[in-house]
Amino acid sequence: MKKLFLIGLYFLSFNAFSQYDVNINKEQKNIKREKKEEDIILREKLGGCDFIPLHDYKPGMKFYFPNDEYKIKSNYSYDNYYTISQIKKNRFEKKSIKYKDVAGKVFEIIKIEDRKESYFEDTYVILKQIDSSFVIEHKLSFKTQNSKEDWNSDTWRNRGLPDVVYAKEIDDFKTKYLNKELYAKFPVGDKKFKKVKVVEIGAGSEKKPIRAVVKDEEGNTKQIDFYTCGTNVSSIDFINSTYDYMEKYLSIENPKNNYKGIDDNWELICESNIKIGFTEEELLLSWGKPDRINESENINGERKQYVYSNQYVYLKDGIVTSFQNTK
Repeated sequence: MKKLFLIGLYFLSFNAFSQYDVNINKEQKNIKREKKEEDIILREKLGGCDFIPLHDYKPGMKFYFPNDEYKIKSNYSYDNYYTISQIKKNRFEKKSIKYKDVAGKVFEIIKIEDRKESYFEDTYVILKQIDSSFVIEHKLSFKTQNSKEDWNSDTWRNRGLPDVVYAKEIDDFKTKYLNKELYAKFPVGDKKFKKVKVVEIGAGSEKKPIRAVVKDEEGNTKQIDFYTCGTNVSSIDFINSTYDYMEKYLSIENPKNNYKGIDDNWELICESNIKIGFTEEELLLSWGKPDRINESENINGERKQYVYSNQYVYLKDGIVTSFQNTK
């Protein structure tokens, strides 16, 4: 009886003091989870698409192999995908292919299955070329359940099928933005933040699946690659990476509407120039995010050093005081 009383007293004490426990790691994970969810909502809204993580891939999803000249010219066997031929009733043979066999073609997922061909069970994705009987397979080297566990961890790194772009992401962007006017955050002609029209949309690369051509009012054109929702863009780290999403390059609203400075400074910003006296906001508008920021603070105020490759910009209390080029 005394033993039961002591056990009960222990649990009572534990519950009484557990309300004061603090778990910093848990709080940080919650912040990262909220940031990831906000990122996804923003990209889906801008792109007019839905983000699909690898563990939610389903039959019917279509993928395009971009015309990558380097991969097409390679004579080496291509290991990411292969064909399967039936030899006997329960025997199949895998045959390697070359990238040129799939380049410029659209494939559709027809089956996703878990198989145990060695010591471990892996997930296999089978794809069939549209309007053809050509079937290829890719081994994920892990079960999609593992991908889901990664997705729910604090790394948030996206995974996908290699070498392909999700065709619907391109189609959705084309539906929403072809022949529409946007504002370019990169120079078109001699200035950035110009009003431009999206005149062509196609496939980019595995990491930047959307390729858009924009034209300004003077007839200058510029090509840019990026992604919107990021389905199958395996390089994305939603928390730590600087990634090539649409908002980095194009804006729906005129950026000048949110600018509170003087017109002369705005002209310098549009020409990607800076000057002493610029605010931190003006520096970022003109040159973008730096490679790194070195900070210090003392009784004389806050100082920052913005590092852009071989160029250094020095700020005191949010104002540019000097800059130098180390070339």
